Amino acid sequence: MNKAIFWDFDGTLVYSYRIWQDALLTAITKFGYEVEIGKIKHHLSSKVKRFSWHNPDDAYVDALGEKWWRKLFESLNSFYDEFSIKERNSVNSYFKEKIINYENYKLYENAKMVLQECTDMGYKNYILSNNYPELPSVIEELGIGTAFIDIFVSANIGYEKPNAAFFQHALKVTGFPDVSYMIGDNPIADIQGGKSAGMKTILVHNDDSSDADYMCKNLSEIPGLLD
Repeated sequence: MNKAIFWDFDGTLVYSYRIWQDALLTAITKFGYEVEIGKIKHHLSSKVKRFSWHNPDDAYVDALGEKWWRKLFESLNSFYDEFSIKERNSVNSYFKEKIINYENYKLYENAKMVLQECTDMGYKNYILSNNYPELPSVIEELGIGTAFIDIFVSANIGYEKPNAAFFQHALKVTGFPDVSYMIGDNPIADIQGGKSAGMKTILVHNDDSSDADYMCKNLSEIPGLLD
């Protein structure tokens, strides 16, 4: 039987508190600019919709890989204009460097152990993440790369969770598993998206109300919830 678990990354297997805000703050500070963190947070918020995952209904199959970064950097120009930031190429380069530095991500306790337990139970582990193109390399550097059969990243495919096309792409590549779970911390992207794709769902690290099949506070609870 083909049994699969699709794992979200940020907030599920790792925590990376305010990484995008802090990375941009560090970058502009390095080049001599001062902007309050609250204003940076606003400019990177879902209200402004700079990131592709803020527009999950939109496909962008013609803007993958490095083009994904270029599109993001272009969206930051209005922010740079507002605060008269001139060294934009240098700021963007340093900003990206901080984002893809694996040292800025911390594995949740028991993450490695739980991934191995799921493998031992006959499940194939996959990543299904709304994220930047270099995520597979970061996962390798974190020491969990061998736990996954494949890594599906939105910026390399052109769709964002909960877009059905992203889930269907992953299911097709994995041979439409007989049993499939989506595990994540986001009630919409992970849980609603997974349920719409016909997956069983597990919400982790989030106490918000959700129609997930299961909810748990710690990764260590997950193996006991699987069929």
